Amino acid sequence: MNKKTQTIFATILVIIMILSLLATLLPSAFAVTEEEIEQLKKERDAIAEEKEAKQAVIDDLESKQNSILELKHALDERNEFTRQQIELNNREIELYQEMILRKAEDLDQAIALEEQQLDRYRTRVRAMEENGEFDLLALILNSNDLSGLLAAVDDIGEIMESDRHLKDDYIAARENTERVKTEYEEVKADLETRQKALQEEQRELERQIQEATDHINQLIEEIQTYQAEIDELDEEQQAKQHEIDVLVDELERQRAAEEERRRREEEARRQREESQKPTGGESGGEGDGSGESYVGTTGTGSFGWPCPGCYYVTSRMGNRFHPIFNEWRYHSGMDIGAGYGSAIVASDSGTVILCGDNGGYGNCVMIDHGNGYITLYGHMSSFAVSYGDSVSKGQTIGYVGSTGWATGPHLHFEIRYGDTCLDPEVVGGFTGLSYAEDAGE
Repeated sequence: MNKKTQTIFATILVIIMILSLLATLLPSAFAVTEEEIEQLKKERDAIAEEKEAKQAVIDDLESKQNSILELKHALDERNEFTRQQIELNNREIELYQEMILRKAEDLDQAIALEEQQLDRYRTRVRAMEENGEFDLLALILNSNDLSGLLAAVDDIGEIMESDRHLKDDYIAARENTERVKTEYEEVKADLETRQKALQEEQRELERQIQEATDHINQLIEEIQTYQAEIDELDEEQQAKQHEIDVLVDELERQRAAEEERRRREEEARRQREESQKPTGGESGGEGDGSGESYVGTTGTGSFGWPCPGCYYVTSRMGNRFHPIFNEWRYHSGMDIGAGYGSAIVASDSGTVILCGDNGGYGNCVMIDHGNGYITLYGHMSSFAVSYGDSVSKGQTIGYVGSTGWATGPHLHFEIRYGDTCLDPEVVGGFTGLSYAEDAGE
């Protein structure tokens, strides 16, 4: 072995020692494991379950609120009718009071006239009784004949009869007025009694309305409290998801570093074996393949349809009204409506970097295509691949399901470049698709 070869060999040994030292330091510096990520996922899912429980409480409170609002509306209408009825009764009572006052005035006038007439009648009768014989003698003496006397007597009788009729008429008028007044007073008393009952009913309705209003306000406060708690849980969930994303990125970086270390060791071993040979010969082997990390497979750069035979898009990428959380949220991919158990294939060749539960995505597969692109397939019922598998374009990787946050069987499909989600329809150039009415634009 010449001096130059010895120098090269020594340099290779130093590199191997440095790499070996780094290999011992890396695990302690980057203590990221699948177990830590799974623990974070469990915490994130627990937050999601708590959110769903609180949302269920809100839904129940809103249902109660709607029922109470309907009751309050009915009470308001009934209270308005009662108020109108009381107003009409008040007007009717006022009219009867005016009529009673007029009748009372008529009665007073009738009584006054009756007393006046009675006094005149009494004065006349008393005068006739006191001076009756003289008057009768005067009538006889002043009468020229018998017919004149009889005429005078008839005149006196007619006057007395007229006075008596007049008295009877006034007495009858007074009795009639008193009867009418009594009837009106009875009607007035009845109306006042009805008015008091209506006023009591109105007070009770107003009490019930106030009670319903207080209950509604209490429910609104409870709903706002639970909504605030849901917002806090949503922030916690997003924070957990960010932690997961950071750890996944770090884990992938560790795996890449580990893969690079193994590659360098293999290259150094090969060079060492080459340097030990006096002359040229067969090149060294490819390695024993005993490492646990995956070997990346580069994709073609074009994407195929991930769900053969199913071309019905139920939700496109972009803002949409979330079917579970009932609010507007950004949809990072496209949903493909397919029957439960339909095959899902790799949109392009690459390496499986995630195969398992992924929170809201449910059973999920992520494929790194080695050219910056990553595809994601969510809500699967089961898997046909495992973590680290190299897959080819069009290879079956799993089956359609409704795991995670899903209201029915479908495939959620994403195409990512780095940390950016791209529109699968645009990137894939897919054609011949049909869309649900509320799929978006």
